[in-house]
Amino acid sequence: MLNNITDCEEEEGGPNSTGDVNPRESSPFIYSSAAGDVEKKNLQYDGKNMALFEEEMDTSPMVSSLLSSLANYSNLPTGSKEHEEAENNEEGARPSKKPVTAPQLGTLMGVYLPCIQNIFGVILFLRMTWMVGIGGVLGSFVIVFMCCSTTMLTAISMSAIATNGVVPAGGSYYMISRSLGPEFGGAVGICFYLGTTFAGAMYILGCIEILLIYIVPQAAVFKIEGLEGAEAEAALLNNMRVYGTIVLSLMALVVFVGVKYVNKLALVFLACVILSIVAVYAGIIKTAIDPPVFPVCLLGNRTLVSKGYDVCAKVIEIDNETVTTKLWRSFCDSESLNATCDEYFNNNNVTEIQGIPGVTSGILAENLFGNYLEKGVILEKRGIVSDVDPDSPVTSSNRYVLADITSFFTLLVGIYFPSVTGIMAGSNRSGDLRDAQKSIPIGTIAAITTTSAVYMSCVVLFGACIEGVVLRDKFGEGVSGNLVIGTLAWPSPWVIVFGSFFSTCGAGLQSLTGAPRLLQAIARDGIIPFLRVFGHGKANGEPTWALLLTASICEIGIIIASLDAVAPILSMFFLMCYMFVNLACALQTLLRTPNWRPRFKFYHWALSFLGMSLCLSLMFICSWYYAIVAMCIATCIYKYIEFCGAEKEWGDGIRGISLSAARFALMRLEEGPPHTKNWRPQLLVLVSVDAEQNVEQPRLLSLTNQLKAGKGLTIVGTTVQGTFLDNYAEAQRADQSLRKLMETEKVKGFSQVVTSNLRDGTSHLIQVGGLGGLKHNTVMVSWPRNWKQPEYHQHFRNFIEVVRETTVASLALLVPKNISSYPSNGERFTEGHIDVWWIVHDGGMLMLLPFLLRQHKVWRKCKIRIFTVAQMDDNSIQMKKDLITFLYHLRISAEVEVVEMLEGDISAYTYEKTLIMEQRSQILKQMHLTKNEKEREIQSITDSSRGSIRRKNPPTLCVQHCAEEGTSMAEKTEAESVAISNSKQVQLVHSKNASTPTSPTSPPSSATWTDSKGKNLLAVSPESGKDLFNMKPEWEHLNQSDLRRMHTAVRLNEVIMKKSKEAKLVLLNMPGPPKNRNNHTNPMDNAVYRDYPIFTDIQVMIFLGFGCLLAFFRLYGFSGMVFNFLTATFAIQWAILVQGYFQFSHDGKIHLGVNNLINAEFACAVVLISCGAVLGKTSPLQLLVMALLEVPVFAATEWAVLKYLKINDAGGSILIHLFACYFGLGVTFVLYRPRLNDGHAKETTSYQSDMLSVMGTLFLWVFWPSFNSALTLKGDDQHRAILHTFIGLSASTLTAFALSAMLNKSGKLTMADIQNVTLAGGVTVGASVDMMISPAAAYALGILGCTACMLGYKYLSPFLARRFRIQDQCGIHNLHGLTGLISCAAGICAILVASEEVYGPSLYEIFTHRAPVEGDPRLRELQLLIPGLQPGLGRTAQEQALFQVAAVFSTIGVSALGGIATGFILKLPFLAPPSDDFCFDDKLFFDVPPDYDTPLKLQLLRVVNESD
Repeated sequence: MLNNITDCEEEEGGPNSTGDVNPRESSPFIYSSAAGDVEKKNLQYDGKNMALFEEEMDTSPMVSSLLSSLANYSNLPTGSKEHEEAENNEEGARPSKKPVTAPQLGTLMGVYLPCIQNIFGVILFLRMTWMVGIGGVLGSFVIVFMCCSTTMLTAISMSAIATNGVVPAGGSYYMISRSLGPEFGGAVGICFYLGTTFAGAMYILGCIEILLIYIVPQAAVFKIEGLEGAEAEAALLNNMRVYGTIVLSLMALVVFVGVKYVNKLALVFLACVILSIVAVYAGIIKTAIDPPVFPVCLLGNRTLVSKGYDVCAKVIEIDNETVTTKLWRSFCDSESLNATCDEYFNNNNVTEIQGIPGVTSGILAENLFGNYLEKGVILEKRGIVSDVDPDSPVTSSNRYVLADITSFFTLLVGIYFPSVTGIMAGSNRSGDLRDAQKSIPIGTIAAITTTSAVYMSCVVLFGACIEGVVLRDKFGEGVSGNLVIGTLAWPSPWVIVFGSFFSTCGAGLQSLTGAPRLLQAIARDGIIPFLRVFGHGKANGEPTWALLLTASICEIGIIIASLDAVAPILSMFFLMCYMFVNLACALQTLLRTPNWRPRFKFYHWALSFLGMSLCLSLMFICSWYYAIVAMCIATCIYKYIEFCGAEKEWGDGIRGISLSAARFALMRLEEGPPHTKNWRPQLLVLVSVDAEQNVEQPRLLSLTNQLKAGKGLTIVGTTVQGTFLDNYAEAQRADQSLRKLMETEKVKGFSQVVTSNLRDGTSHLIQVGGLGGLKHNTVMVSWPRNWKQPEYHQHFRNFIEVVRETTVASLALLVPKNISSYPSNGERFTEGHIDVWWIVHDGGMLMLLPFLLRQHKVWRKCKIRIFTVAQMDDNSIQMKKDLITFLYHLRISAEVEVVEMLEGDISAYTYEKTLIMEQRSQILKQMHLTKNEKEREIQSITDSSRGSIRRKNPPTLCVQHCAEEGTSMAEKTEAESVAISNSKQVQLVHSKNASTPTSPTSPPSSATWTDSKGKNLLAVSPESGKDLFNMKPEWEHLNQSDLRRMHTAVRLNEVIMKKSKEAKLVLLNMPGPPKNRNNHTNPMDNAVYRDYPIFTDIQVMIFLGFGCLLAFFRLYGFSGMVFNFLTATFAIQWAILVQGYFQFSHDGKIHLGVNNLINAEFACAVVLISCGAVLGKTSPLQLLVMALLEVPVFAATEWAVLKYLKINDAGGSILIHLFACYFGLGVTFVLYRPRLNDGHAKETTSYQSDMLSVMGTLFLWVFWPSFNSALTLKGDDQHRAILHTFIGLSASTLTAFALSAMLNKSGKLTMADIQNVTLAGGVTVGASVDMMISPAAAYALGILGCTACMLGYKYLSPFLARRFRIQDQCGIHNLHGLTGLISCAAGICAILVASEEVYGPSLYEIFTHRAPVEGDPRLRELQLLIPGLQPGLGRTAQEQALFQVAAVFSTIGVSALGGIATGFILKLPFLAPPSDDFCFDDKLFFDVPPDYDTPLKLQLLRVVNESD
């Protein structure tokens, strides 16, 4: 239910606001003054129909009481009408107020005509023809189109803003300030004011130019006659300054005396403008019918000044006598015909052309393109050739019409743009309009359309009617000093002259009237403090002081004196204003704020951005340096308002865009963790408050300020105990207290108060502090004070939980101890040290803290000392060198010292403290007390233990006390331990306190105790120490881990106090809490649950798969399966020992696990594959010896390749398949039997043996994915390995069936092919099985491997037997050798194409040796993405591929040599090799059934019978 309604559309400020008070505008909305009056009238609420809401009547009046105010709301400012009424009152110092009549102006009189009057101005009459002549019709049309498009787009944006609610008077200033905020509003308001002021100066200069050049040239104070060049120009400018100052003074006086006269003359001035434009169009029409006689005299192609000749001829005939003319005398030294004349004059003829040939003359083609001139260049007519010597200097230049300024395109833009300004005239009068939301858009857009049509048509018509040299004649020097546009007008040029004169006068008066009121409105808003004086005026509200300032600024433009120089200045300010109008509309549209509901619907943010872009472009096109100056002025005003201006809240768009930008930034922060370079402490400061809601640890915020220096995120949080409903007021007071303290300590950040119990409140702050990606990464909490006292145990327990929670959340934790002794922000350390005890690496946090602190003035003069601890096996000298190098790379200047902590005897004090801790924990665990009972029991145990310690320590024992708290390290440990219920938690707490920076020393850890005088009280030798320990038999049963931790705490505490006793601040690491709070382990974390299923799969492959597969001979089934069983069992046991020696031996012991068994089974697979080459031709003893010799060779090769070559071989293609293949081939090469080369009678299969062999194939096929993925990385790599193996096997199976039928002459399947070739795909994907090779590549490898294997069985194996004495009995070279080589080649290709773009950071997990080396910054970046990533060798893909190639050749070479050597050993006679007759027969080694060879005998008998 919405019962608190706020007005989202109320406008604040306005022209009626004054100073800091800044009252709201008259408004009918809730909480306004009008609403307050209505509310007071309705206090007596007697109706009962709405009794449900009667309690809300005091704050939320009924809508029925507001409707009349809503309907009658008006927004009339103190405008010209009120000024006139006030001036007509002659009685009293303060005029009596008259009732304000409702506004009556409509669209035509209120918006359209005022805009027409302001847009049409001096540029149209004085510079338009010149612009067309210089820029050409096309160039001028482009300029006019750009400028008119800019104003049209601005008008569309302005219409949207003006129709969004009630429009306050004040024009663009109010639009922008209420849309973009006071900073932008003030900056643009001042720019608009300056533009209007300089516009007044421009109109005055135009008025003076018309007066002195075209009306009364004789009135010039500084005579121009007889002057040339710079002198004439200076005289003209001085005349402009004198008369401009006079006219400015007169106009200011008129405005000061009464603005009513200006308003009454406005229609007269408007009539002059319209009459002048009509006269121009009438003249253009007349030229089509009867072009006027308007001669222009040319010498050659040069335009002559009209006052320099009387007749456009060199000589004339009078009474048959040739007489020289005035023109002759201008160029010759005498009147005689023999006089010496100007060379150019002699060489060229004088011609007279028609200055206005008419609209049908075709002159438009000549004027189509521009003719830009340098200053002082003579105006020349196009199309006429003159005889001129290019080397001769120009003489008599004052006789020609010269260009007065250097012209270029951008200059024309700057000069012309003021002629399209004035579009704000309608919005400035919004208070006088009958329906502003309807009139402003229609009137403004109609006025711009009209004026744009006039301007564009004038460009074309001027170019079509007037000769080019006349157009380029700015001041009409070649046309008898006439105004060029006036020569075109009908019925008389004086219509234009006087019309333009009065229109410029009127425009100047309007500027001097509007600019002071705009300044007054800005001043009354109070956003620019130093302008407040200009908000005051006469009693009737006239802005007297603002008028004075306006006249003074306007005088600057008068002093510039050049219309062409002033025009670009005001263009800058107007363009700046228009740009921000477009920006305001675009932002409001894009932000979609709820109160943005304009009645004008024909707008779009793209149009606004286009208008803004055009404004910005035109600024730099006009004058880049003026644009920069204007932007600098606006920026200075913006920053001034931001830092010094009054705070205003107008619901502006900048606040909306700030919210949108913040939202966008927060969403970007959610995309991923910050880069290491961008990391900085984002603090959550946990403080506590007292009963009065005041902060108890204010120095925590002092430390925060010193640590942060205003940078990054800071959240200060606290907990108010109780429920939110009951303690809301206390929470608000606590929040105000936090904000006040943050302001005092100059901590920039946010406060956050949670209402709950202490434990939950702190946990909530840690969990939900911040917003989105802008969250804290560091928690600061002070060491709990008075933690020994029973009443503060809860605070200490809360501290322990904070430690645990920050660890779980992966947050850094800062614990300042004795925070009340820390320096305030006003203190300064002139010397001293900040000691850093760097015990364990924490990612750099410990090194960063002193650097950040030394940026603050409190710690700036302190030096940094870094201590690190060396143990027995460390090289202290090398550690110091490495640390100095490390600090150099970190760019941190610090002293370095390595402290050696040697192993020492554990003191009796340490034993006693550990015993107390464990006894306490055990007692609590056995008693099963309730929470309250535990706390009482804890206190009693604490008291008794303290007494026990005091009794057991000698009275004269010297214990150094801590400067801060007077407690020893072990005593702190004691207090911590009582807050916990088991020994594991005790380890956490005393370890943490062992690293507390301000911890005092404990009693000496050696067995020598001394009193304060240094007298040796008890010198204990090792033997006596043993007796001493025997006095406490319970010490022998202490937890050794706890004992070691306590010993470390005591020793470390002693060393820190010795080294850092005088340090100003000590920083050191605190060990994190145990990850396991209850000492329970997750069974699934044990490796056996992850690896044992794969181990069993490989077991099936070894004993069932290989066993059945090798039983394919009909008379060798027993041997094939049983010898496989025997050899595999022996090989696995032997491999465990040999591989354990090479790879798994530590501290003289071989460490066993499931992974060791898997590796041993891989070695066993190597032996079994090799045995396939000599199947049926060896005795069991030979097989065992072969295994005995092959396993060490394999283990040594595996160790060397992995340790030195460091290859990738997840599926074992190199180290298993290739090694086994060529080792077996080497053995069978030596054991060559010539008689078996043509086959053996028993070397056959049977139906049953083939069935058994296919069962082995199926076992191998099913479990091969486990074989290939066993040693890959768990997760995605293993997933890929399984998928690729299955796909490769599937492809090879289908291909095997197809090829078997194709290569068989009968077209039938061959069982030998099914038993072997179907497995080829598992081998070919092995080397690249865990790489991203795609399923298609795995399929292709399966097909390729199957094809090679099939062809090898059919063609290669017989060839090897005949030519190379290699009797490969099972074809291992086909199934493991050829496919292994293909697999290696595929793996090398996969390595070469592997890149980080494809793999991402996981590239360095798969190819571990390509990871960056230790110390490489890239390694640290990757370790943030992949925690636990180990440093690599920094190899490139090409280098890794070369190592793969080296591994292939070295493995083949070693395995072949080892096989040959093994073969020679197996030939020894005492190993009982079978004879050729008994090969492939079980009868030699087994008791066989009597009918085991029956099928063979029947076959032999059938053969004999057939032969008979």
